Amino acid sequence: METNANPNKEHFADFKESGEAAKKFLAEGFGPLIKKVFCQPLELNQEFKQSDAQVKSIVLILLAGILYTLLPYLLVGSARRFVGFRFFLQIGIAVMIALIFIGLLTWCIKKIHHKQTEFQNELLTGALCALPLLVLLVLICLLNLFFSGYNFMGGFGSFFSGSWSTIFSVYAFFLMITIVFQSLRSVYIKANTAWYLSPAIVMLGFYMAVKIVQWV
Repeated sequence: METNANPNKEHFADFKESGEAAKKFLAEGFGPLIKKVFCQPLELNQEFKQSDAQVKSIVLILLAGILYTLLPYLLVGSARRFVGFRFFLQIGIAVMIALIFIGLLTWCIKKIHHKQTEFQNELLTGALCALPLLVLLVLICLLNLFFSGYNFMGGFGSFFSGSWSTIFSVYAFFLMITIVFQSLRSVYIKANTAWYLSPAIVMLGFYMAVKIVQWV
C-alpha cells in the first residue's frame, strides 16, 4: 500500500536546499556580484534573464534590512537611549519595503511589455539595488568610526548637507537608477522610455516605503 510523502519532510528539504543555496551565494557569488554592479553597471542585462534568482533576491533584501537596522543602532552610541530601537527597526523595514516595491513596479511594467515575466525573477531588480545601499551604509559607518566629530545621524539623514555622505548618497541613487534601467532594457523596452521610468520607480519605491512605515 502506497503512503503519501510527509509534507513536513518535503518542506524541510526545500528549506535546507534554499539554505545551502543562500550560503553558496554569500560565499561564492556575493563578491563577484558587487564587483559587477560597481565595475560593470552597464553590463547587467543578463542578470535579469536568469531562470531562478529567488534565493539571491531574498538574501540581498534581508541582508539590507538587517544591516540597516543593526549598524546604525550600534554606532549612534549614547543616542540610543533617546531614539530607541524601534526607530532603527523602522529604517531596516523601510529599506526592505522599498526594495520590494522597486521589484514590484519593475515587474508590472515589464509584465505589460513581456507577458512571460515572473515576479520571483523581477524581485532581483530591487535586490540588486540593495548593493549600492549596503556600500553607502558601510561608507557612512567608516566615516563615523575614523573621523572624530562626524555626526552619524546627521550624515545619514541630511541628504543635502553637502557632506561626504551626500556624495555617496547621490552616487548610490544614480546607481540604483542604472540597475532599474538595465532591468527594463532586458526585455527590450525602448531606451528613452526606460530612461524616464527608472528614476520614477526608485523614488516611488522609497516614497511608498516611508509612507507605509509611518502609517504602521
